[in-house]
This record gives sequence, C-alpha cells and structure tokens, in this order.
Amino acid sequence: MIDLLPKLMHGYLFFSASQRWSAERIGDYQDLKLRTLVRHAAKQVPYYRQLFKEIGFDPAAFRGREDMHRIPLLDKEMVRTRAQELIAGNARRFGIIWESTSGSTGTPLHIIVDRGARAGKLATLVRAYQWGGYRFWMKTFSLQSYYLKNGFYETKPLFRVLRYDSNQFKRETAIEVIKLLQREEPQFFMGFPFDLLVFSRFAAEADLKIPSPKAMVVYGETLSDQKRASLEKAYNCEVYNYYSQHECASMIAECEEHSLHLVDDFAYHEFVHTDGSDASKAGRGELVGTNLYNYAMPLIRYRTRDDVTFDPEQKPCACGRRFTTVSEIVGKQCDYIETPDGRYLGAVMSHSIDNGQGVVVSQCVQDTIDHLTVNLVVDGSFTKASETALERDLRKRLGQEMQIDFRIVPQLEKRPGGKTPFILSKIGHKYA
Repeated sequence: MIDLLPKLMHGYLFFSASQRWSAERIGDYQDLKLRTLVRHAAKQVPYYRQLFKEIGFDPAAFRGREDMHRIPLLDKEMVRTRAQELIAGNARRFGIIWESTSGSTGTPLHIIVDRGARAGKLATLVRAYQWGGYRFWMKTFSLQSYYLKNGFYETKPLFRVLRYDSNQFKRETAIEVIKLLQREEPQFFMGFPFDLLVFSRFAAEADLKIPSPKAMVVYGETLSDQKRASLEKAYNCEVYNYYSQHECASMIAECEEHSLHLVDDFAYHEFVHTDGSDASKAGRGELVGTNLYNYAMPLIRYRTRDDVTFDPEQKPCACGRRFTTVSEIVGKQCDYIETPDGRYLGAVMSHSIDNGQGVVVSQCVQDTIDHLTVNLVVDGSFTKASETALERDLRKRLGQEMQIDFRIVPQLEKRPGGKTPFILSKIGHKYA
C-alpha cells in the first residue's frame, strides 16, 4: 500500500478535477489514453500482437473511440484460459499485483491490476463514496468479507472504521456488533445489500436500534428498487449504489442527485447486444469496459456479463458532471446460504471459487441446512487437486459441519424463468 501512496495522491487530485470536465474534454482524454494503451498492447502483449496481426489491425492508424469496434471483444473465458498471453512483456515496470475473482458467475479468473490501475481505482472509489456522503475521517462501519483471524470484528482507529467480517455473520455476532455501533455511532455505512438487510432484520428481532448513518454505499450485487427502499427504511438514510469488478474494466457510481454515472475518466465503456454488435441506441445492452490505466495486463473491450439500461438520448445530470448515465444495473441475482451454525452467506460466496483451476463456471445448490452440492462445468485442466483446493476455500466460509458434494455437469441448473443463479436455495432462502 505504501508504494501506491504517491500515485494514489496524484490520482485523487486528478480525479477531483476531471469530474468537472466538459464532455468534449472527457472524450479527448479517452482517445488519448486508448491510443496509448492499444499501441502499448500491440508492442508488449502477446495476445494482442497476434490478434492484431490476424485481423490486419494497424495500431499506428488507430484513432481512439471511433475505431474501438475494430478490435474484437474479450470475454471471461479468454481471460481464464489465456491469462499468461495477456501479460505485457514489460509488466514489471508497472507493478505485478495479482487479483483473483469469480464474480457473480462463479468463473474463476486470475488477473493483474498494476499500480496505476489500482491507485486509480482507489482514488475513484473514494470519490464515489464522497458522492454518496462520505467525508475524510468520518466514522465508518463496513460489513464485508475480511477473513479476520482474531474475532468477528476489528476497529481501525487510524482510519476510523469498524470492520465486521461477513464470513462470521450470524445472529449472535450481529447483536454484539449492533451494541458496539450504538456506542460508536458511525456516520457512514458500506457493504453488500444482502448483508446489511439481514443485519437490520437481526436488530429488529432483538428489539435493538441501529444508529442511523448519514449515508450508505452498497455494492457487490444488484440493487433493486425494492432492496433500496428496504435499506432506506431500515437505516433511515439515503442509499447510493456502486459497481466495479476486480478486473477494473468498468465502474459505475451514483452521484448526490442519485444518477448512475459510468466513470468515464477511469474506463471507456460501451454497450453491446448478445451477439456483440453495438447497442448504444437500444436502451439496454451488456456493459463492455476498457480500463485506461492497466498496462501490465490490458483488458481491451472486456465483456462484463452485466447488462445496463439507459436513455440513448443522454440528458445532462443536475450534478453537473458530464459522465454517461445509466438507469439500472441488471446484474446477476442469487439466493443465500444458511450454515448449520447459523451464519448467512450471500454473493460473497463466489470468492470461494476464485482458485478453482479448470473450473469454467460453477453453482452452489443448497438442498438441506447441512448439505451443499457444488455444480461444476470444467475443462481438461480440472483435477482432483482442483477439487481439494475448492473444498478448502469453501470451508473457510461454510465451516466443517456442512457436507459438500461436487458434481461435474454439462450445464448449470436454471430457475423456472430461465436464469442461472450462482447460489440456488432449495430450502426457501430466496433473495428478492
């Protein structure tokens, strides 16, 4: 973290100013950054060097946004199977920091997010939180996966934050944390919507009141109107939505006027149909992103597998920022798991699959309180060692009382409506 501080400080100052740029200046900046990134990829990244040769693409003639359609889309399967080819030959110059993620689809990925991209993400993250009411040194409560070793919560006095580990999230620990919140009265809350909703339910059932923060930022799963209304009622505060991925290919943040903005000074965003064609006039499409700063492992035109809805006729937001706006993030939906010892685990479970070598896509199906079937679509690199590693990581969250069976399948189970959730509950734990 210390080696990121200079870039982080520079990034914070830059992004504080760039959010007020005109639309023309934002576009010019994107063109400049895209030209630099694409030409770097053509020279240093084996995957793009070969791709550009095969399709007859001349990076020297590349102009920026208007030529992006000439570069084929990049999907998760390509990143999963050809990660080494996507690493720049001079990656060490930019900093090699590996990230693992399975996202909401249960597809394990290992990617590099270099120092520049990581610092940019942290700086724009702070800015997004400020849009949602956060101020420096404001007391903060964070409910997410921390893997704490010395208890289920910790305080960080220097950063004025109370962290509650969602891996140890159950009624008894929640009540203790609620009593701590009553003493500390943090002014800013953050976490997954599912965790925060269940947390408020535990408080109501114990007849305890959670002190209302000034604002709350949620992330990690789809925030429906119903979930937003429930959170705002439970916590008596405004709720702001935030979207990004470990891959850092795209970012969406909600401003103080409650508009969802594509963070266009961090990434270049596009909308496509299922077949990959342009959907910018359709009002709905899959979000495709290109991070403007990740030179160690450029992901150009990366398919997120998440849809957004938007108004093709963009109207200026009252906040004054000229970033593109979207109406809704249509991400993946899943149920939640209850463990035999009373813990509740939602979308955070996907990270248990992060190190699944040979796993193409996965799904957790709970049919009894103490039994879970993990459906796996795999390729030829999946071995018994892969299964052993998966069980080890799953047990970090599920504990030892849960029986886990692995099942190799040709495709995952679907809901009656055709959707394929990462977590499928057959014991009634639906999450609307």
